[in-house]
Amino acid sequence: MNLFSFEIKKIRNKRFLSTLIIIPMLIVLVIFLSRLLSPVDFRSEEMTRANQLLADLSWRIPNYDNYIIDPIVEISEEMQVIYDLLDEAERERFNYSIAAFYEDWYDMNVAKQKIWDLLIQVQEHDPELRALSLEELHTEKHQLDWAVEYEVGKFDFDRDYNSLFVLYNSYNILFSLPAMMLIIFFFCLPIFLEPNRASFSYVKVLPISYPKIMGQKLKLFFSIIGTYIASSVGMSLILSLFSTVSLKAQLQFPVLTYTDAGVLSKPLWQMLLFKILFFIGLTLLSLIVVTLFAKLFNNELFISFIYTILILIGQQLTRLQPARLLTYNPVAWFNLNNYLLTQSTRSIMTALLLLFIVVSLLTGLVLLRPIHLPKWQRKLKFHGIKKLTNRFLFRFEWLKLHRQAILFYSTAILAAFTLYFAVNSYQDQTENAQETSERFFNQIAQYEAEIELNLEQELIHHDLLTIPDLPRSTEEDFKNYILMLQNERQELENKLSKLKDLEAEVLDNNYQGLSQIEFTDLENDYHFVTRTGTASSSQVIPVPDPIFIPNAYINYRLSEWKLEKGIDYVTPGGPYQTLFTPTYQESPRSGEDEPPAMVEKDVFDRYLAEVNKEHNTLSGLNLLADFFNHYYFVVLLILLVGFYSLSYVREWDGSGTIRYLLVQPISLKRTFTAKIVASLSMGICFTLLVGLITFIIGSLLNGVGQLEFPFIQYISYAAGNGKADQLIEIPMQLKYFRILPLWQWLLIGTGLLLSNLFFVNQVVYLVSTYLKNQWLVMAVSLCALGAGLLLAIIWPHEIHAFLPFHYLDISQIMTGKMATIHDYAYLNWWLGIIVQTVSGVILTVFALRRVRRNS
Repeated sequence: MNLFSFEIKKIRNKRFLSTLIIIPMLIVLVIFLSRLLSPVDFRSEEMTRANQLLADLSWRIPNYDNYIIDPIVEISEEMQVIYDLLDEAERERFNYSIAAFYEDWYDMNVAKQKIWDLLIQVQEHDPELRALSLEELHTEKHQLDWAVEYEVGKFDFDRDYNSLFVLYNSYNILFSLPAMMLIIFFFCLPIFLEPNRASFSYVKVLPISYPKIMGQKLKLFFSIIGTYIASSVGMSLILSLFSTVSLKAQLQFPVLTYTDAGVLSKPLWQMLLFKILFFIGLTLLSLIVVTLFAKLFNNELFISFIYTILILIGQQLTRLQPARLLTYNPVAWFNLNNYLLTQSTRSIMTALLLLFIVVSLLTGLVLLRPIHLPKWQRKLKFHGIKKLTNRFLFRFEWLKLHRQAILFYSTAILAAFTLYFAVNSYQDQTENAQETSERFFNQIAQYEAEIELNLEQELIHHDLLTIPDLPRSTEEDFKNYILMLQNERQELENKLSKLKDLEAEVLDNNYQGLSQIEFTDLENDYHFVTRTGTASSSQVIPVPDPIFIPNAYINYRLSEWKLEKGIDYVTPGGPYQTLFTPTYQESPRSGEDEPPAMVEKDVFDRYLAEVNKEHNTLSGLNLLADFFNHYYFVVLLILLVGFYSLSYVREWDGSGTIRYLLVQPISLKRTFTAKIVASLSMGICFTLLVGLITFIIGSLLNGVGQLEFPFIQYISYAAGNGKADQLIEIPMQLKYFRILPLWQWLLIGTGLLLSNLFFVNQVVYLVSTYLKNQWLVMAVSLCALGAGLLLAIIWPHEIHAFLPFHYLDISQIMTGKMATIHDYAYLNWWLGIIVQTVSGVILTVFALRRVRRNS
């Protein structure tokens, strides 16, 4: 038997290795089936695109229609070139539309290729097209060239089921940092940490050098990684039987990114190869680092998790950096997709060479030679508990949990998650502050330009008044126009003066003075869209249509609250996204496949971009609120199940002191009850400790926060009808909401979190009375909870208000979004606390009866 076979035989659970084949194949298959079962309606999409192009080619140039009708119209030489290009593009657009209608995909691509060539030439003369940006033109032009060259018909890289397109997409999951660390923890660490175990003593007496033994382990590592990669590639080759594009054409598909330097294009085969090489190198690098620290601290699970979180935090810190600073940043390499898209091929190859040089050196220094490190372990203090002590069982269970350092590890894990999200929020806030400053100074520049233009117009009309024998009516018109210009200029100067007064504060990153301006703008938006007051226009809302009223009114009342309560300005400023933000399909249009009748698509897109902002800020108190708003509580509940609620079944599974308790004159029911109380009490301590750490992290990053910071809670029509005096009603909409201060929001969230904690804990303990394998108990419990929540989502019914599963989604319950969408009358936070508490008590009764029967 050779050494390599010997290393393979030492793997205890060889069936577990099959997951290296099954999971990649399954992920590729799932992505393939999801795309196959969600077909793209190319005909409809391309016909709509052709109609949008018609709007662009016909409406972009004001005199285009007149020029077509009357060629005698005088235009400049540059405009003549543009008109000729547009005229030719319009003829090709007709071919494009006809080919799309008859599904002649190749001819359609040829027509689009010609149109895109012409539009790029038009862009060089600086008109702005409505449906297509310069970025889209250059990006799609490369893909159209590829489609025409390889005679490809219909294709969609992000949505169709061609095998290599699916494989590329699957690598975003298979080569992600969590997947990498799972492979390292379950398959690789046990192999390379074997020299630290007593079982390795047998190998030491063999006449084989240490580097040779570790070399075989390294060979086994590459076999594991190779199997993992080969299974995904193999599944992709099997699925290629269903592809509509040849493998050769798919390999040459241009993967594009538009950057400041231009379009970066790489063929698909190159992107796949780079992903595989980076995955191998980064996995080995991570294995070396984790192995080194696991030997030092003798806790591979904790080290693996902390390493993962540190890399994720590092990725957040590099998120806003320019691409040129990421080339040789090892942390940026872990964000494979973004890194490969934003770097040139030469830079990527240099980074790969550097990676493998470093990995080779570290492999020789850390893995292939014996290193002796001190073992830094937590020293346990053992102190006994007298059997006659009050609450002996409860204190005994607490002691066991304490000696396992469960509270420390679970808190450290969630604190690391919190730090990751806090850094992410801090990055977003920094970006928002920069955007606020840019918009502020752009507004000043715009007002100054408008004032200058206004003065020029006034001078021109003053000169016109000097014309002799000017008709009296014309003279009156000129005077009225001059008076109107003066009034407009006075209004602009007043606005400019207000901004100038705040200029020094904004330069000092103090945006508090912008709150009054924000309120004035949002109030103006509301009066404009409802046609009340004197507002004649809005900088955000395109037309005074009812679909814009809910979002405008909520933002207006939100800004009013902040101004009254003295809340700090929230960058980048309103309006913010709400539940009632309209979609383009709701806008008044002339038809589904036609250009909009009242709101052009680019105008509506600008509106959506303006309101696509979250009303959120970073502080100690707000980070606590984010714990409920952004689903961080899910991590807490999973840790609760994994660390605390499994204490009973874990002992039956052979890793506890249940045998000691069974020989004592104590009933199994009392033991079971003590474990429930101990896990609940330590779970509550865990929650409070995590809350304290979260508050400290947020406070250190951006202050404590304000207790009156507002949050929106939506109320369904069924629940709000007849209670208008207690709620805020949106005018002309029959929709309701209320504004809650931060302190009240935290109290509601805490109540729901504790009821969830109690309910989930009791579910796990009930399952523990039927099953005696901790992993099976955890899987069954999580699946049962997930299935209940999924049923509540896919089958909307009022009965879910009286079942505990819908309340697992704390965020949706607190905001009232789910109740408002489905018009539930009873789905609310206080009923959720009652239902989950009662459900938990019922589960406890059933569990105790089951334990009594077993005993």
